[in-house]
Amino acid sequence: MDDPEAGTASSPVTAAELTEPPRIELRRLPALAAGAVRLARTAAPREFLLVAVLQALGGLGLVLPILGGRELLSRMLDTGSGTGQADVLWQAAVVLGLLGLIGLATAVAAARDDVLSELINRYAMGRILDVACTVDLEEFERPEFHNRLERASMSARIRPHQLTQGLGALSGALMGTAGVALALAAIEPLLVPATLLAGVPLWLAGLRSGQVLFDALFRLTPAERERSYLLELLTDRRSAKEVRAFGLGGYLRGRWERRTDERLAEIRRTARRRLRITLVARFVSGIALAAVLVPLVAYAARGGMPLADAGAAATAVLLLASRLRTAAAGTDQLFEAAPFVQDLREFLKERERPPALAAPAPAGFRRLTVEGLTFTYPSADRPALRGVDLEIGTGQVIALVGENGSGKTTLAKLLSHLYRPQGGRISYDGVDVAGADPDELRGSIAVLFQDFQRYLLPAADNVAMGRWERIDDQGAIEEAAAAAGADGFLDALPRGYRTLLGPEFAGGVDLSGGQWQRIALARAFFRDAPFVILDEPTATLDARAEYELFERLRTLLAGRTVLLISHRFSTVRTADHIYVLDGGRVAEHGTHDDLMAAGGRYAELFALQAAGYLDTV
Repeated sequence: MDDPEAGTASSPVTAAELTEPPRIELRRLPALAAGAVRLARTAAPREFLLVAVLQALGGLGLVLPILGGRELLSRMLDTGSGTGQADVLWQAAVVLGLLGLIGLATAVAAARDDVLSELINRYAMGRILDVACTVDLEEFERPEFHNRLERASMSARIRPHQLTQGLGALSGALMGTAGVALALAAIEPLLVPATLLAGVPLWLAGLRSGQVLFDALFRLTPAERERSYLLELLTDRRSAKEVRAFGLGGYLRGRWERRTDERLAEIRRTARRRLRITLVARFVSGIALAAVLVPLVAYAARGGMPLADAGAAATAVLLLASRLRTAAAGTDQLFEAAPFVQDLREFLKERERPPALAAPAPAGFRRLTVEGLTFTYPSADRPALRGVDLEIGTGQVIALVGENGSGKTTLAKLLSHLYRPQGGRISYDGVDVAGADPDELRGSIAVLFQDFQRYLLPAADNVAMGRWERIDDQGAIEEAAAAAGADGFLDALPRGYRTLLGPEFAGGVDLSGGQWQRIALARAFFRDAPFVILDEPTATLDARAEYELFERLRTLLAGRTVLLISHRFSTVRTADHIYVLDGGRVAEHGTHDDLMAAGGRYAELFALQAAGYLDTV
């Protein structure tokens, strides 16, 4: 298939270029199967036990109908034995009853298996969410982490259950195979190993076919992530306006179609490979089975064994072959799911690793000191911060200014302990907090980022996300909204603070950008933390609202330490101390008057911005 994007920068990097798909070794299958059983027992102990018992009964129960059928056939053919018709009918009823019970057990097991599947899926997805919610934020900057997360999420939906299902089907089939083999051994022992050999090609094919499927989907992961992203762009409300404004619908749809064509082409190639493997295995297995049945029929035709025994033996051979095919199907499921489950287990090890012992975090600080702070994003080729030094005293308002890309937001993320410094240290009252529990440190910090989250939840919940443990404190929610100037429009909503925000769900009401920003600010106030970090807190507010808010900030945040990031120099001139960042370094710092007198970078930027305002008058 020709791809006009092939070889261009827009083509996705395949996972195979980053790492090779893991290979499933036969010696690791028992451990994977045991892990799947533990997962199923943990997720749904009752359903798993019930399904396992019913599958076992369905398998072992076959031996009785076979032996009973042989005896019944022998009596029916032995017309001279004087066997009564009532005895024959009674024995037939017993055989049919056993077959009915086996069918009932199989039906109940299949029905409960649907419930087991949902419970396993819920449990596996829950563990993935545990990893996603606790892994270092820096991991979200790595493409390989997103590839692993995507594969784990896809695998968790079906693969753990598929593995346990395949294991259950295999164990049930093996029990049935054992039962039929016992019955066949009672008739003609030599037929047992000969028939069992017919199942070996099917078993080997399952192993190879499962690896082929995993290899294909592993390679497709990055392209599949891009395809999902394009689909989101074409269907998301926030991107819909720009897609239409720039006429991007056809272009983005074309990219999605190309990625979909790539996926379909890979799936077709994989399906053909798997089909060839299956057909060859079944052909070889059929030849092996024919090599058992043909001599058996010829031997019976020459009178080498009673007709009843020959009929029962042929039936047992065919039934054993059927059980072997069922076992092979279970093996296919087992081998198909095993690579995905192994990949999932490797991802979940992020959560299983014992956490490093963290020292208790200080409740706050009188003075926060940053020394030689350095940080480079995983995808970047140069540091975002280089040897940054600064000091923040309790109760102070500290401002960070600088051009885009100077490192302001990165510094805020490190000071809020979302990222770990790669060099230098952050100290509270002279004590390095690198070894302290980051969750505890973040508990005393309120952060409002420029790209704040808009939760499609009731208005009160949007504010309460700042400290969800107090979500029922309606009085504090309303106080925080009033502090942010959001109480007026929230009270005016159709259901007040209980109104659902965002039009995506029924009954939801959308807000303006400035109203959303006031709610985000209220969320920061509701957190009621001693250290407040505000990253462009008025970016979407009009000039009057911005002026009124900054006039009130010192009153609203009295007694708290504030780190303020802003591009608008008029809003930071009253800060206690101003740090100017340039290229990831502190270029200069001081009060507004000091920096203006120095005539450096700050004075230059302030003058440029002031001139822009004067030119518009």
